[in-house]
Amino acid sequence: MNVTNPAISLEWLIANATGKGVEVAVIDSGVDAKHPDLANKIARCCVVREDDGKVVCRELPPEQATDSFGHGTAVAGIVTTIAPDARIIDVKVLNEFNSCTGDVLIEGVRWALDQHIKVINMSLATSKEECIPKLFDLCEQAYVQDAIIVASRRNLGDMGCPAMFSSVVSVDREEFDDRYRIRFNPNNLIEYDAAGTDIRVPAPGGGYTETTGTSFATPHVTGLVALLVEVMPGLLPVEAKAILKSLSKA
Repeated sequence: MNVTNPAISLEWLIANATGKGVEVAVIDSGVDAKHPDLANKIARCCVVREDDGKVVCRELPPEQATDSFGHGTAVAGIVTTIAPDARIIDVKVLNEFNSCTGDVLIEGVRWALDQHIKVINMSLATSKEECIPKLFDLCEQAYVQDAIIVASRRNLGDMGCPAMFSSVVSVDREEFDDRYRIRFNPNNLIEYDAAGTDIRVPAPGGGYTETTGTSFATPHVTGLVALLVEVMPGLLPVEAKAILKSLSKA
């Protein structure tokens, strides 16, 4: 398939790709490795935290992955609903309050890029001015090394970072019934809308819940990107944006 040709249908993609062999970093609150929906789907786990004023990245066996809040398990579950054979790379940066310092977030993104992970989901955002230049540089680095970052805008207030950067695929939520549906927003820094209202997701401990927000719209787009990368392994970020636009429905 010609990777420069965005003429690919959503129906064909769903029928012919599962995300097999594609690594997707979920930079979040962790992922519950014991949840039945995510069993054997976590390939690696890295916990990023502050320890005595220093940011430490510690890689754990994937079966030891845990979720402090529930957010990351929901996000990973959505990714694997769209791309069931994708390999989840759990990058745990958020704590039990679903928050982290800017330094921890930046180090989590840097770690994912250092591992050359192709697809990165960031269902989080910051407006801290001191974080913006460093995150901008990392997102530019991702673009140069052909890593595709999919990022959510903030639910309230400003767009947030990194969704505001043109180097990433930015996502807002909409009340779509179809998990695969996306809508392109012309002349808007937040490029795509996806299903993000009353979404059934896995919860830590083996159960399920329903949730709403841009965080849960974003992994729907990430899952589609994982499908695209399976059939076009050399896919560039700019090509991913073009093909997603071609898959968009009003």
